[in-house]
Amino acid sequence: MAITPGKCPQVGGVPNCPPFTEKDCIEVFKVYDQCATEELLGSCVRAADHCTAPIPPGAAVTCNVVPNTARCFFVGFGPFNPPFFRPVLVLNEVQVSVTVTSDGTVICPTFTITLQGITQAQMWAPDGTFVQCQILAVGPCTCDVTTDPATGDQLICCRVKVCKEIQIKALVKLLVPSYGFCELNPCVAVPQPEFPCPPTQPLFPPQRCQDAPVVTVQTAAGVGLGGVTVSLIRAGTTITAVTDATGNATFPTVGGFAGGIDTIQFTDPVTTKVVSFALPTEFTDLTGAVHDSSTACTILFVRTGVGLATFNVFIDGIQNGTVDP
Repeated sequence: MAITPGKCPQVGGVPNCPPFTEKDCIEVFKVYDQCATEELLGSCVRAADHCTAPIPPGAAVTCNVVPNTARCFFVGFGPFNPPFFRPVLVLNEVQVSVTVTSDGTVICPTFTITLQGITQAQMWAPDGTFVQCQILAVGPCTCDVTTDPATGDQLICCRVKVCKEIQIKALVKLLVPSYGFCELNPCVAVPQPEFPCPPTQPLFPPQRCQDAPVVTVQTAAGVGLGGVTVSLIRAGTTITAVTDATGNATFPTVGGFAGGIDTIQFTDPVTTKVVSFALPTEFTDLTGAVHDSSTACTILFVRTGVGLATFNVFIDGIQNGTVDP
C-alpha cells in the first residue's frame, strides 16, 4: 500500500510514522524569519480640494476600503546588527473612498485617497535572503474633519488598521528524508454544496488523518456507548454519525477534525444533557505540555464517574480536560 500524505497515526500519544526510504535533495523557499503585526495607516487631505462648500459642524463623513487595494512591499534593509539581524522596511498602503453629507445634501462627492505607512522590523535576514510581505486583514475605515492650525484649512483625515505578515526567504536546496515520489490516485467526485464567503478555515490548511476521524463515547468503565448520535458542527453545517457497539462514530467525509472551527455535540443517554466540545487549535495537557490540535483524528469522551454528567476529553489519545454540560 502506498504511503499517502496525512497526519501520522498515534501510538501511546506519540506520532508513529513509517521509516523513510531515501534522502532527497529538494529546491524550496526556506523561511528564515517571519512576523505579523498591525499598523494604523492614515492620511489627511484639504477639504477644499474635494468639496463644493465648507463642511458644516455635524456633517457625516463616511468612508469604505476600496476592495483589492491593500498591499505591502519591501522598501529596503538597514545596517546589520551582528551576526545577521537587520532592520527590514516595508511600505503598506490601502485606498479608501470618502463621502461627506449634511442633512441629506452631498457636500463632498465620493473621492478616493491613499493611506500609507512604513513599518520597520528587526529580523534575521542574512545576505542572499529576500523579503515577502502580504496583507492578512484590513479593518474598518474612519474619518474626521479637523482644522489645520497653521493655515486654517479644513482637513479630512482618515485612518484604517491593517494586519500584515513579513517573511524572510531564500531559495535553497535541502537534504530531507522522504518516502520517494507521491503516487497519483484517481479523483473522487463530490457534491458542490453552498460554501461560506469569506471562508472560515484557518490561514494555513490543516493536515488530514491517515484513517477516517472518529469520535468515541464511553462509560466510566471504558465501555463504548452505542446508538449515540454525534454531531460535527463546522461553519454552520452539521454532519452526524451514530456510535456503533464499541462507542465509535466515524466521519469518513471530513478528512480530520479542524481545531478552532469544529464543535462536537451529543446528547448524553443517561442524563439527557447536551455535551458540547469546541475543538481548540492547541491545548495544554494535565502535565502542562502544549499539543497541536489544528487537526485531530480521534476524540474520546469518557464519563468521569457512574451517573455523572461530566466527561473527560482525550484528543488523539491525550487528555485535554473535562467538559461539563
